[in-house]
Amino acid sequence: MESLTLARLQESLPNRPVLSRGEDFFIMNLFFRPGEERHFAFPCRFAGVICLYCEEGVFDLDIGLNHYTVRKDCFAVSLPEDILSFSWRESQQPGKVTIMAISEKMLEEMAFDRLGALYAFRCRMVKVDRRTMILIHNFQNIFRSVMGDRHADLTRSLGYLLRSMSIELTHIWDRIADQEMISRQGKNPTTGRFIALLARYHTEHRDMDFYASRLGLTPKYLSAAVKADSGRTVPEWIAEYVLMEARYYLKHTSLSVKEIAWKLHFKNQMDFYRYFLRHAGLTPSDYRSM
Repeated sequence: MESLTLARLQESLPNRPVLSRGEDFFIMNLFFRPGEERHFAFPCRFAGVICLYCEEGVFDLDIGLNHYTVRKDCFAVSLPEDILSFSWRESQQPGKVTIMAISEKMLEEMAFDRLGALYAFRCRMVKVDRRTMILIHNFQNIFRSVMGDRHADLTRSLGYLLRSMSIELTHIWDRIADQEMISRQGKNPTTGRFIALLARYHTEHRDMDFYASRLGLTPKYLSAAVKADSGRTVPEWIAEYVLMEARYYLKHTSLSVKEIAWKLHFKNQMDFYRYFLRHAGLTPSDYRSM
């Protein structure tokens, strides 16, 4: 699955940003009115970070392998390498969400800690309290003020602000994240680091030895740690991510099964066919025709 740039993401959304900085940053308010059919459940991968804050309505949000029901005062974060889809559930009720998107380029300028973020935000959504609501609105006001000045160091100033916001959001997640929601990926840092690598490399590497080597661990230790922490084996995690990618191509593109096998770095179409059948319980063609 190709990663969207910030410009392409912006083009796919129905409104214009209220604040933007070239192809590096934007804040956009999305309004949903009763009777409208507007729906953008586009499974996509964005090469950056998306922060989504719901002010009104009910929405379905899928980030990676996890499904969330988004309601008023829910705050969600999508990180680089995440596969994201978002749709309005109750079209007879009004809805409003605020979306902030940060490009991969700006993340690099911020010295964004990807592995740290993947562990800190292993639960991608929380319902925020009043204190957090005020903080979010205050940051939006600061963004407006700084971007309104249009001074020469605007990009650097935005980077400082975004770093500060990232730190605050990390503290918020630590304080109010639902422990039941984060149990899927466990509390052990080893599990978090493994999931971070898996999100990045699952289309190229399906062997446990690769991930153990990158983490400086033995396969036996990695297997035991992940199983004890998450209740699932390393091969099960790998298969879920590979199938998630494969299902996207099968349902949302016109690529042939052979082309999908090539994109997912299988040796040939038959290897992909067997892998999908073994882990999904049906053939790629049968899944596509469902």
